[in-house]
Amino acid sequence: MKKADIGVGIGLLFLCIWLFWYVGRYRPVEVYFYGPDFFPRVLSVVMMILGLALILNALAGNSLKKTETIDPRGFIRMLISIGICMGYLFLMKILGFASATFIFLFILMSFLKQRGIIIRILSSLITSIVVWTIFRYFLIIPLPEGVFF
Repeated sequence: MKKADIGVGIGLLFLCIWLFWYVGRYRPVEVYFYGPDFFPRVLSVVMMILGLALILNALAGNSLKKTETIDPRGFIRMLISIGICMGYLFLMKILGFASATFIFLFILMSFLKQRGIIIRILSSLITSIVVWTIFRYFLIIPLPEGVFF
């Protein structure tokens, strides 16, 4: 497990360095004190610190001794869930944020075997409307609009 922790820590460091550099290319907005790169850079610094902590923890000998195996069924479910998320991104461009989010949440809850179709429909609908309302009226951030709204 020590080698795995060191490898993941090094990979995380490279990812964070790349992320820190990449978000620096965002166009600055003159209206705000913090630009659009501020929060992603804060997250990348926090992840760098955690990656270093993982490496130092492994070098100090505090890694877990036993590795757990990955359940193939769980791995396949994870891949399908990622596929559903990617489909959501493409669907959002066509149907817009609110409609695509409703469909995405309903399909994902159905796939993950959430009980009760009424609960799935209502929670998908309420979540979509609440998030859309927050972004549209409180944060004043435009979301993708599609065929319906």
